[in-house]
Amino acid sequence: MYALRSLSKLVWGANEGAETFKLASGVLYEERPGAKVARKCIYKDSELCIRKTSTPYQYQLVAIRALEEGEDLSDSLDDERSFLIGIELKFTPTTFEGAHGFRWNDVGESTYEFIVDESVTKSVREAFAMAVARCAWERKHRREYTEADAGEVKEIMDRAEDEELERLLDSVKLDDADIEAAVGPMSPVKSRPVDPEVAAAAAAPIAPPTFDLPTEPAEMADGEITVSALGELYMFDAPSGEFVQVAKEVALTVVEVGKYEYYMNVASNDRSFTSQVIEPEMNAVFNHDHGSLIWNYFDQNRAYSFSMVTVDAKHYEALHQGMTRAAYETLNQESWNKATVASQDYILDAYEEDVDMLPEPEMWASDEEDEEYEEEEEVEEEDDEEEDEEEDEESDKDEDEESDEDEIDKIFNRAPGSQGVKTSREVETESESESESESESESEDESEGESGAESGAGADTGSGAAKNSKLAVGYKHGRSFVVRGSRIGVFRHTDGDEIVFDTSINHVDDTRGREFTPSTMMLHEQDSALVLQDAQRPNELFKMDLEYGKVVEEWRVHEDVPTVAVAPTTKYAQMTGDRTLVGLSHNMLYRIDPRLRDNMIVQDQQQAYVTKSHFTTAAATESGAVAVGSAKGEIRLFDRLGVRAKTVLPALGEPILGIDVTSDGRYVVATCKTYLLLVDTKLPDDANGRTGFMKAFPQAQKPAPKRLQLKPEHVVYMGAPISFTPAKFNQAPDAQGSEKTIVTSTGPFVVTWNLRRVLGTGRGDAYHIKQYQDTVVADNFRFGQDRSIVVTLPNDVLSVKRSQLAKPTRESLMIRSSGSLL
Repeated sequence: MYALRSLSKLVWGANEGAETFKLASGVLYEERPGAKVARKCIYKDSELCIRKTSTPYQYQLVAIRALEEGEDLSDSLDDERSFLIGIELKFTPTTFEGAHGFRWNDVGESTYEFIVDESVTKSVREAFAMAVARCAWERKHRREYTEADAGEVKEIMDRAEDEELERLLDSVKLDDADIEAAVGPMSPVKSRPVDPEVAAAAAAPIAPPTFDLPTEPAEMADGEITVSALGELYMFDAPSGEFVQVAKEVALTVVEVGKYEYYMNVASNDRSFTSQVIEPEMNAVFNHDHGSLIWNYFDQNRAYSFSMVTVDAKHYEALHQGMTRAAYETLNQESWNKATVASQDYILDAYEEDVDMLPEPEMWASDEEDEEYEEEEEVEEEDDEEEDEEEDEESDKDEDEESDEDEIDKIFNRAPGSQGVKTSREVETESESESESESESESEDESEGESGAESGAGADTGSGAAKNSKLAVGYKHGRSFVVRGSRIGVFRHTDGDEIVFDTSINHVDDTRGREFTPSTMMLHEQDSALVLQDAQRPNELFKMDLEYGKVVEEWRVHEDVPTVAVAPTTKYAQMTGDRTLVGLSHNMLYRIDPRLRDNMIVQDQQQAYVTKSHFTTAAATESGAVAVGSAKGEIRLFDRLGVRAKTVLPALGEPILGIDVTSDGRYVVATCKTYLLLVDTKLPDDANGRTGFMKAFPQAQKPAPKRLQLKPEHVVYMGAPISFTPAKFNQAPDAQGSEKTIVTSTGPFVVTWNLRRVLGTGRGDAYHIKQYQDTVVADNFRFGQDRSIVVTLPNDVLSVKRSQLAKPTRESLMIRSSGSLL
């Protein structure tokens, strides 16, 4: 028993994410029956470990690729594979070409083998197998494995395919030497003898950590109970980074207090915990494997994250369906029963964390070339950063004597030689080389991995109250444009992925001299013009000629059709001379041709709906197919303008704030306030590889959407509800199917998802993040690549290298300002 207690302390006593028990050297293989390559080497050099998750009694078996010298883990596309440890894993010993290792099943059809290095001793392998079996027992019984008796452990062993596992676990007798050998590869405990006092402390009951629960509700919502589930309640403890049990048994009830108005009550026999409206800000995450629901709760003082682990699968299914139904009816203000069965399945899938999507495209099967390119790129970036640091040190000496007071007004109130922006005709006549001293002075405010041009687009005349609001990233002359009140700031991208202020257009006026603040801004006609819109005049659009820096045309699109959004006619139409564009009204999709008089809507390229569809946003593929989002949450896929949508994806209920699509139309990302919805539009089992743009999905085969959202426990550190800006894919017009990354922001955080990692692992919470001192109002990749991101703050415009974003940690997520909620 002493040996078991010690092992428990070493393996089970760690915090979430800690890899405390591992096989430090081996090769990971994947076996895929029926594939062209039946056995594939995944990682040539890797380690296998047991990782504790944030959910009690849940552990992962994780294979981690070893990094080569100089390689950066944060930018790797595929650095680990993880598997939830349970009976279904069928973890067994195996051999391959005389070498020992382990074999287990994935959730799909694949089987994995980890062949250990010959230096890993038999006692280490046996101890590792023992630990995996104990983890499986804990997941099944939701108790510490030290409470198990021989019969219960045998039940776990009997489930394994290989009878050798039963013999192995029966024969293993661990003593202190075995334990020390088992954990030998992992510092820092490998050389320390086991202290008897420590062992005694490990065997003794551990007091739960102290933390502050939210104030008990004054009263619980009262109404008709539509669903009830029993389970254990946990709360995320920010200092320890773990979910800690707060009640062994609670009842979670969904209560209908009015028509399509629901509350969620959580209470035990001893106290009430929460009574809150079911709404998007709950950031609810369901996990079928864990049988759990994790959500956020906010009071006036801070953010909390709770987790309920249901008592069994029946209670989980009731909770999942009941909560999803309540959320749907609340947001859509209509009965769940009005949705078709296929739509209900689509919505249920969207609310669950572990949804399987179609396999990633074959062109992504091998990333060796990309990885080599990125490694070379990282080395170049490191060299550039070292040079920048040296230059910054020299320039800072001179800068200290200068005052930077009112720098925003100083830059934007200066009188530039011309308010126009350099077009191709002007650029060709310019001198090819610029003064080095000018470049150095423009770079003085750069920080490591990012550069900035303080002052964004200037301040409003007089009051100075205007802030940066809109961003448009150009392709042709390395320019980006930022709206600030009735001004537009122009910024120049350098060869080193930096951004510097260039000039400003100080007054945005219509052709009659009336000043306005652009509510929409889109680059047009080979970046020679901006299409602008004034929210006060929704029936009109304005064309600004960037050579002269002023509005030269006013387009009255239609007397009776207000335009709510515009988009390019194709993914990269801004690179062409196409003068037309896509327009949206609340219930109509159409082509706008400014060359037409009076009515600029092309009559045979419009599609109107009798009922208001509440369209909000649109994006086009390279071929001109269009994806349209609505305030109801529906996504429509059109193969061309002028016809009805080929596919309509059901509304989850939250408004679509922004939408983007890959060049080939394979993937659509729709932005809602608290999550992104990633949809694979490829038709299943279609021999021609068609998408939902080209043909309607079969009624019973709607795509499985993937919700990309921040973990509720991370939101605790961030201290405020999520509010995403419209997400964008990186743009790569010269390389088919090369969109690899998604970028968005919430509050002061820029967030990216690696598309291939999401598709390869199925994890919607695998993201990288970077915090700024102020709210991010707009962001997008620099045109043609995903190495750098243009970040717009209320009073600043920055260029940050994607490699500067990192996996979220407590330190990177804690709000730095004095107004933090934590």
